[in-house]
Amino acid sequence: MDTQVLAAMAKWPNVPAVFGWLRLDGRGQWWIRDERLTHAGMVAFFNRNYSRDAHGRYYVQNGPQKVFVSLDAAPLVARLVDGTWQTLPCDDDVQARAAFMTPEGQLFIEIAGELAVVDDRDLATVAAAGLGQWDGDTTRLPATLQLHDHPLPLSLHTLPALWQRYGVVTRPQA
Repeated sequence: MDTQVLAAMAKWPNVPAVFGWLRLDGRGQWWIRDERLTHAGMVAFFNRNYSRDAHGRYYVQNGPQKVFVSLDAAPLVARLVDGTWQTLPCDDDVQARAAFMTPEGQLFIEIAGELAVVDDRDLATVAAAGLGQWDGDTTRLPATLQLHDHPLPLSLHTLPALWQRYGVVTRPQA
């Protein structure tokens, strides 16, 4: 977290939290109400000051105020770049440990102990590279997602089951 944010938190410890106006979509883009945030400096600030509380709610620490984030799919979004996973809004450069597919075809990975949805723009590439001859039928899902030299165990789960497994609150409330 930014040092100025930490200083503001210490100076004003009792600022009420904000709910319902900040959202992270399935491509790692920030939305304020119904408008996508495009200011590079603000996006970078949100990315640096993004965190999780003990209740599984994700937030951006904006000075002394927590601004809780509604999540479209997961707290992180994963992109496959040159054979390695990069996550938004923060990139810890950690290897993935597992992969999950929903019956609807959304692909998720566990990375750094967190749930990340694979960006839909990467699905065709990831499927071609990591699922070999799979025909797309989730009842015949392969046991592994084989990307480069790092196979990931792959299993089928519903999205609510994944949220529960990782303790993710997608619509935080006061």
